[in-house]
Amino acid sequence: MAPQSVIPERADLWVCLFLGSSVFPPSSSGVQVFVRDEKKYAVLFQSVVLPCQYTTVSYQTAVVQWVYKSYCRDRGLTSGTGGISRGYEKGMTASYLDCSDNSRTVRTVASISGSSVTLSEYYKNRDISIINKADLRIGEVQWGDSGVYICKVVISDDLEGQNEASVELLVLAVQCPTIK
Repeated sequence: MAPQSVIPERADLWVCLFLGSSVFPPSSSGVQVFVRDEKKYAVLFQSVVLPCQYTTVSYQTAVVQWVYKSYCRDRGLTSGTGGISRGYEKGMTASYLDCSDNSRTVRTVASISGSSVTLSEYYKNRDISIINKADLRIGEVQWGDSGVYICKVVISDDLEGQNEASVELLVLAVQCPTIK
């Protein structure tokens, strides 16, 4: 009597399914971009890092792009006046942030693909870089840097999920003591 095989007839199918599941990302997953803080404060002429992190199952090179959006034209306050926080709670949108892009300045700050960082023309003469994979570092912040910064991550084979997150940057002045 010939010995019976202990391997099921469709073992090749199980091997394919097992290997296939570890090679290809699940269809329900996607890139997830997040920032640690929704609001960040910086002192005028000091440097600041706007952190951005992302997760993905892709092995493709990500393109990280930071976009600046100024406050809405009707904000009524300027940074450094001390009255900056008009009391909106986490999850709510302040009126000076919620307007169409037609009524504010919108411009790309920088992007990175692999190790190649590109600054937009407006920021070419500034100390700005993308560090730690996706964090935006601005050296010597200026008054005009106050606004909303969007971290956007694009990966060619991972188009699902939440691919952007934003952080509000407020540039503040430090009042020096008066010498008498």
